[in-house]
Parts: sequence; structure tokens; C-alpha cells
Amino acid sequence: LGPMSLHMFFPAVPGVRSSMAVGESLAQMTVSLPLFVMAFLMLAYGSLSDRLGRRPVLLAGILLFVVGSVLAAVAESIWMLLVARCVQAAGGACGPPLSRAIARDVYGADRLVKMIAYLTMAFALGPMIAVPISGQMVALWGWRSVVIFAAVAGAAIAVIAYFVIRET
Repeated sequence: LGPMSLHMFFPAVPGVRSSMAVGESLAQMTVSLPLFVMAFLMLAYGSLSDRLGRRPVLLAGILLFVVGSVLAAVAESIWMLLVARCVQAAGGACGPPLSRAIARDVYGADRLVKMIAYLTMAFALGPMIAVPISGQMVALWGWRSVVIFAAVAGAAIAVIAYFVIRET
């Protein structure tokens, strides 16, 4: 969710700029600041999951992502949007490190290489398809549709993760 939501927001930046009457550099901060937050917090999620368990950290991260997405959807100012996007990124940062850790726990050394290849493919394909899809969403429904979609997708993933993923 995290990397894909960053890429999905690219086509929304011009809409944010015009609807919130801000300059280009401030509108671009809605992408660059969350990218920094996500990169920094990816480092913390591995240690947290080692200490607290994979499942609770994963579920907390996904829920944080959903909360950030909802806040971004209702943001009335650029400052609220920046905070919401950072909360969204903080939650979305759990995906890449935890997916690899869970794959290592579940599949062991024998099948780990194959599973990491699948994960890498998903991490590459997600952003590739995100931009054209979100571009159409922005053209049809406006920039807020992207963060609404992220909130709905995050909530669906949270429900699936809650019922499917056990502690590894």
C-alpha cells in the first residue's frame, strides 16, 4: 500500500495545487515529505516486529495508513493534508519490511528466494499501474478520489490481514 499510494498521488498534485490555492513547491511537498517519512520508518518496522510480533505491527501499520488516508480525504488546508499524508506514509511503511520478514518466517530458506521474487514483482508492478489508474480517477472524480480509494483499499486489506494472517 505505501509505495503504491505514493505513486498514485502524483496525478493528484495539480488538483491539490489548484483546489488549495498553493504554489507548486508546497503542492509537491505532499509527495516528497511522505516519501521521507516512509523511508525513515521502514527502518523501524523491522525492529518493532521483532520485538512485538509481526501481526500486531502489521495491523497497526495498516490501520494507521487508513486513518491517514481518511484525514487526507477530508483535509481542508494544505497543512492538514501534509500531516495526513505523513500519517498515511507512516502506516504504509510497514508493508515492504514486514512482507519480507513474514515471507522469511513462513517459507524458510528453501522457498524464500521464490517468494522474494514474487514480492519484488509486486513492488515493481504496483507503482507501474498506479499512475495511469489514478490519473483516470483524478480526471473523473478529482484528487480526493485517490486518497478515498487508498482508505477503502487499506480497510479491505486490514480486514483480510486480520482474518488471514497469523503470528509468524
